[in-house]
Amino acid sequence: MQISEDVHNYMEVLLGNLLSDLGYTEKYSAEQLADLACLALNQLRPIYIRHDIDFLAALAENKLVALKQQVATALEAAESMIIDDRRVDRDDELPTLYIDSRYLDEDPELEWYETPLLPTSKRLN
Repeated sequence: MQISEDVHNYMEVLLGNLLSDLGYTEKYSAEQLADLACLALNQLRPIYIRHDIDFLAALAENKLVALKQQVATALEAAESMIIDDRRVDRDDELPTLYIDSRYLDEDPELEWYETPLLPTSKRLN
């Protein structure tokens, strides 16, 4: 069995239909569409199925309407994040590296909220 071919998330199908029906493909770039899909899908509970027709035959109409509404709501929230994208000109930015030197020590001191797993007397040297 190859899980990538035999099993898929039905919410991706609903989201793909909604994206193409509402004209998002003309409105956003491929990068933005990928971000939009990820943001929307991360808000939704996945429903993994093998065959759409079998799933739809067993699904009540009101459940399908509810799933479509969930997808529309998630897409609306995701679109607001794309529109207000704070990563404008992100290709021009250089990555920031941060090194915390206190973790470079072999035996760092514990913070006040940390408790050791073993008492000090039983730790290995």
